[in-house]
Amino acid sequence: MTVTGLGASFRFHLASSIRVTLGLVTFQLVLLLVVTALQPAQARELLLKGLAAGIATPDVFSASRLGFALWAVLAAAAAARRLAPAHRGWHLHLPVDLRTRWAAGVLSVASTLPHLAVLWILLWIGATLLGEPASPRALLALPLVALGAAGAWTPAPRRVRACAAVAVPLATSASLPGLAAATALLALAYFQSGRWLPSAVRVPVAPSSLRPLGRRLPTGQLVLSLRALGLWIALTHLPAVLFAAPTGLALHNNEFTPDQSELVLRLGTSLAIAATVLGTATLLNARRPPWAWSRSLPWSARRRVATDAVLLLLVASPLLISAFYLPPSSGLSLLGLLVFLTIRLPGRMRNSLQGLTKLGAWTYIETLLAALLTALQPLIGLALALASPLFLETSVRREQSLKVGLYLERRFDIAREAES
Repeated sequence: MTVTGLGASFRFHLASSIRVTLGLVTFQLVLLLVVTALQPAQARELLLKGLAAGIATPDVFSASRLGFALWAVLAAAAAARRLAPAHRGWHLHLPVDLRTRWAAGVLSVASTLPHLAVLWILLWIGATLLGEPASPRALLALPLVALGAAGAWTPAPRRVRACAAVAVPLATSASLPGLAAATALLALAYFQSGRWLPSAVRVPVAPSSLRPLGRRLPTGQLVLSLRALGLWIALTHLPAVLFAAPTGLALHNNEFTPDQSELVLRLGTSLAIAATVLGTATLLNARRPPWAWSRSLPWSARRRVATDAVLLLLVASPLLISAFYLPPSSGLSLLGLLVFLTIRLPGRMRNSLQGLTKLGAWTYIETLLAALLTALQPLIGLALALASPLFLETSVRREQSLKVGLYLERRFDIAREAES
């Protein structure tokens, strides 16, 4: 690796990584401050002390280090996606070998994680000042975690990214064998990054026995929807936390009768399901609007609606875990509410309005009423589930009658020319 080529490539990526860093740091730190500020004073103190002790502990298993490693992986994924265009185009024709180019890309993605490194170091110092057992190996694990997270998403062959990804949990252990193995895997990834040519990439072909199955399954539209959501799908359950946390506190700090406990749990779960499905549908409607191009693909209107319903069902299905603590009738009512919302909202997404909250006011009102009525009377959830085929036909008709180029009078002047 030539120092000149590495420095030039890194400076090339650094111009973009600084802008990416500012955007990522602002969003993540504001979210962290808001979550911390919502805690009571004593809970906030215990949380910070626990994080500091977890970062600096010499123990192999540490939930704090694992959480920071996951944070680094998600942040590196977002940064690598923004920096991916810099790895293509005229940059490939520069007189720099592949290993140097990959190393510069890894360093550029890792340079977008300064906020995580600062928090890691401050927590380690805080644990030392508090008299907690602090291991210097925890500080040595920090650069390996950052490089492994960056290497897992930097464009390279799968074997290179796999070596970097495996190095992250090994470095998180902060043990001598783990640090040595992580270093060896990163070195192996660097060595393998030079044994690859971009022009030698082959498109994987599915076996002939699986091709009919792939044509029957709506995998194409699911992939398009997941790519449209991107990393925002990791925040789809955030609205559910706003209802799950008060529900848990209410059950833990009050003495309810069994009927009252069932009502509180059913109410919290219903609102959490409604918030998750509604938030996912709103985000999907904003990031994947009803384009005219998508309607020209060989997918029927029923298949497009059903695929969106399956996606919403997969996202919100983990919330049904609380149904195991309820009687069978209440659990089935929550399942019926989930089925109803996942079938109803794809039809509401079929409109020509753009923006983050353009599903329509009635959509929010209808979703909230369905959740409240299901919580008060479980039979209503079962009735909504039985009526879901009718709502499916309604959603299909909305998809068939959708006019993507809808004329909106408020967007045009008197001469019907588009306003700037």
